[in-house]
Amino acid sequence: MKEVRSFIKTASLTELEKAQQLITDAIAKYTEQLQAKQEVLDLLKEKGLTLEDLQDGTADKRTKVKAKYRIEVDGEVVEWTGRGRRPKAFEGVDLQKHLA
Repeated sequence: MKEVRSFIKTASLTELEKAQQLITDAIAKYTEQLQAKQEVLDLLKEKGLTLEDLQDGTADKRTKVKAKYRIEVDGEVVEWTGRGRRPKAFEGVDLQKHLA
């Protein structure tokens, strides 16, 4: 808001009129968008739908990758898919001997 006040103090009449027109246009566009959103929501309600019904919920789910390597260290089983950083349990180990 400081910048707006500073602009108002230093602007000429034509600049202020131009700024007023830009603000009026922005308000009109914003109002139209709000009205359009409300019309869509009303239409959904009329048809018995919600916004969640329109969204596909399966897109976010990732498939779990099976472990490619398995090793037992101190009685604890450590598995690794072969992706990402190699776990310490697999450092210096022949991976071919520990395929899952």
